[in-house]
Amino acid sequence: MSSRERVLLTGATGHVGGRLFQHLTSLSTLSVRAVIRAARQLPAWASNAEIVMGDLSDVSVRRKALTDVDTVVHLATRGFSSAVAPTDSELDSERQTAASLVREAVSYGVRRYLFVSSIHVYGRSLDGHVTDETPTQPSTAYGKSRQKIEDDLLSSASGTDTQACVLRLTNSFGAPALPRPETWNLLVHDLCKQVVSSSRIVLRSDPRTHRDLMALRDVTHVMSQVISSTRTDGGVFLLASGRSLMIQQLAERVKMHAEDMLGTRCQVENRHLDVSPPPTFTLRSERLIASGIDIPNSLDDEIRDLLTLAVREFGGKS
Repeated sequence: MSSRERVLLTGATGHVGGRLFQHLTSLSTLSVRAVIRAARQLPAWASNAEIVMGDLSDVSVRRKALTDVDTVVHLATRGFSSAVAPTDSELDSERQTAASLVREAVSYGVRRYLFVSSIHVYGRSLDGHVTDETPTQPSTAYGKSRQKIEDDLLSSASGTDTQACVLRLTNSFGAPALPRPETWNLLVHDLCKQVVSSSRIVLRSDPRTHRDLMALRDVTHVMSQVISSTRTDGGVFLLASGRSLMIQQLAERVKMHAEDMLGTRCQVENRHLDVSPPPTFTLRSERLIASGIDIPNSLDDEIRDLLTLAVREFGGKS
């Protein structure tokens, strides 16, 4: 049996999961097993992992995936950016599958279980200074469903040898490790696509709206540290960049890099302004920082990589 840490990754072809999958397979200290729902062509780096094919709603798939695993990273849940909002029944089914997975992980003796949740559990609390300890007030079906999955995990692991970790992830962006056309609907992705396609950026929401955005390379860097760390306790962790920017500032950032890379001038247009200014907030990953976790800032590098991908997919000058 391998002496390396054995990690099970669900949602390995998703927005965050794909990049984490790629990153984890590059680490010689880890042995990676990835759950993939349907057969698809995978890049060469995926050959470094064991693939379990099937749907996690199938108990036989879960049992195969959990056998001889040290750590579970559960990412096989719907992202808030999905083009079509999930129905209540779909969210409920997702929660039931997640609850079954964690109960079985505990019974299999998994050492650590990491669920990647969302800052949408904060809901109406996303105002001012937000930390791991800020009370949650989810206001959407999506946010409420993340809260329920969190609660199920913490309850099931309580009093057992399985350490339960919840990572409440901020908005993330970056070039996908596996082709995902739907990611171009994400904010920064859309800004890059627009400027490459038409040499302009049209902002469709209030430009004063704040976002805490984290480059996917930074997200995967932090997650790999959490997986390997011996100093990180269980419980809830907020994972954010700590830098809140207005959409207008993000657009100007994309414009700056696009003009430098493409050699063309572009403009930013605002078409929407709310009567009242949107709330401002700052997200602070206090528990991760206290645990010695390094949180880098690669926002500009990720924007440039995303612009390069947009040029390949949507035209423009190299």
